[in-house]
Amino acid sequence: MSILSEISENLMKGKANDVKALVEKALQQGLEPGKILNEGLLSGMSIVGEKFKKNEVYVPEVLIAARAMKAGML
Repeated sequence: MSILSEISENLMKGKANDVKALVEKALQQGLEPGKILNEGLLSGMSIVGEKFKKNEVYVPEVLIAARAMKAGML
């Protein structure tokens, strides 16, 4: 599993600390911030958004994922 997909998976699970650590690790590996944002963080939020539209997750889960994304962006 690539680090970007790990970021996305942990974001969807709401694991803010893991997301932050993985983003830092990706930056240390030389990945561009834009790539981390688009292919890691935003792809995870996109999946959460699709699940929300289908009523598979609810507002609390979306907020937890959003907090995890925020942790990865600090």
